[in-house]
Amino acid sequence: MSVLRSAANLARVRECPGQHPRPPRCRRLAARALAVLGCALPLALAGEPRPPVFPALELGWENFDPGERLLAELHCTACHEAGSAVTGRLRPPPAPQLLTAGARLRPDFLRAWLASPLTTMPGTTMPDVLGVLSPAARAEAVEDLTHFLLALAPPPAATPPPGGGGELAFQQGRVLYHQSGCVACHAPFEPAARLFPHSVGAPTDPEGLRYALARLQDTSPALPDLAAKYRPGALAAFLANPLESRPAGRMPSLNLTAAETHALATYLNRVTAATAEPPAPPRAHPEGPAGGEPFPVDPERARRGQRLFAEVGCAACHAVEADGAPLPSRLRAPEWSALRADSPTGCLAPEPGPRAARYVLSAAQRTALRDTLQRRENLLQPPGPAQRVTHTLVALNCTACHARDGLGGPSPSRADYFTTLGEADLGDEGRLPPHLSSVGYKLRPDWLGQVLTNRAVVRPYLAVRMPQYGAAQVAHLALDFPASDGGEGDPAVPAGEFEAGRQLAGVEGGYGCIQCHRWGPYPALGVSVMDLTRMTARLRWPWFHAYLLDPPSLRPGTRMPAFWPDGRATVPNLLEGDAERQIAALWAYLARGTNAPLPPGLLTAPRAPAASPEDYE
Repeated sequence: MSVLRSAANLARVRECPGQHPRPPRCRRLAARALAVLGCALPLALAGEPRPPVFPALELGWENFDPGERLLAELHCTACHEAGSAVTGRLRPPPAPQLLTAGARLRPDFLRAWLASPLTTMPGTTMPDVLGVLSPAARAEAVEDLTHFLLALAPPPAATPPPGGGGELAFQQGRVLYHQSGCVACHAPFEPAARLFPHSVGAPTDPEGLRYALARLQDTSPALPDLAAKYRPGALAAFLANPLESRPAGRMPSLNLTAAETHALATYLNRVTAATAEPPAPPRAHPEGPAGGEPFPVDPERARRGQRLFAEVGCAACHAVEADGAPLPSRLRAPEWSALRADSPTGCLAPEPGPRAARYVLSAAQRTALRDTLQRRENLLQPPGPAQRVTHTLVALNCTACHARDGLGGPSPSRADYFTTLGEADLGDEGRLPPHLSSVGYKLRPDWLGQVLTNRAVVRPYLAVRMPQYGAAQVAHLALDFPASDGGEGDPAVPAGEFEAGRQLAGVEGGYGCIQCHRWGPYPALGVSVMDLTRMTARLRWPWFHAYLLDPPSLRPGTRMPAFWPDGRATVPNLLEGDAERQIAALWAYLARGTNAPLPPGLLTAPRAPAASPEDYE
């Protein structure tokens, strides 16, 4: 409801982009409003290739090799056979699934993408494999490949989206895009100060706004004209389940409802069309303006496209079937052991040879790759838990939201878009995701698994959502975090006095934990933060004990009071003021969860929860 209320309020603001109620004029008015207000982002222009964006590569992780991560993200071992030891260490991500590409993507986009991926999507990790062909030969190859891909799966019949693409959906999508986590990776379309007037530190002067937005665009993956890319309804379907077509998890699921996916798709279709440069030409091919009519596949072109798909190496990365069997790649690239980092005709050369794939890489990225290739014997060693953790955090850009060991976390300009749901002032704890330093020491492995793969959350006041990357990409972290951070095994927990713990949690002579923490379905007496009944299911005893003794040492800036400063109890009349006994008693009480009797001072009938029940599952 918070998003809906915000959307309704924003609908009344006439100065922001794309809000005119007449769709035929919306694109022109949106572009004009964006430009006049200094809100327009210079989206990566067609014809301007740029290196892929890997923000976390530059953070300077200890015992981390950027070239190793690049070898995986660029799928180098798909063409250069390296053996199971190297691929097991690199864990290259699976390529996008193409079996249903024709059902998702417009033929015009497929043609443009195949003809020039580096300019259609500046910053892509997809290489140009047709670059050595003459213009005429390339055009024929593109058409053959397009017919092959469209022959793999017929497009569905065009159906109007539920509820249409009205202004309320647009405004709801506008808030969702800038608030739920999209702008942690992608560039925003508007200044935070215009969307969220209370955002911290956001610039408000026109020059500052333009500079901040341009800088964010430089460090973000480009978004093309999405209405020109996706068939009707396909963008919403993609947002609902990105892992279905892109199993690598680089685009995760944000756990959107059907209404939210429709709203976000409505916003993105309109705003990316309004800011696209140059504007998309009219679509005159048989697909038609609605995008849902059948594309007349030429069987002979599709057969030629299938052969080409195997010959140029597409099948090395993308798994497709032909005639009931996996289509193998017929590209013959040098084996891993024969690669020369300084080859004048290889993929890393400024002018690759005729058989090499063409990437756009920065000088630093090329240097990192060459350095790693010169020490390739290191890749024969299996990675340890700490290395797997770091490589996963970098690969999935987890550090866009989370800091670990002082590295990462939202940059100041992006942090302005992280907000709190509700009216309570919780400071940065209420808007920024928690840091991951020693998280394996803090959280139980089973709870880590629930967060990573089963949508478990305990901070419903955070507007930004914890994404789901897929178990194949992140399930190992539930064990690697504890192994890396010293959180393996079940520590011995001292016996605690249950009834004393109950008294300590209440407000009648205790520490008043329920003033701020909710208790299952019962909101706190004041601001409702994390649920006390789930503490021992989430936390490990050593961290819980250390945190209660000195909260700022484990969470700098926290608003959690220090009830035992210097190890001395501030409630001296329970358990003789013994800090150790009191903390053990609280643990014993909380361990019973919702089966425990209520803390003293809490109402005996549930009140309306601060968020929907699924936020606590």
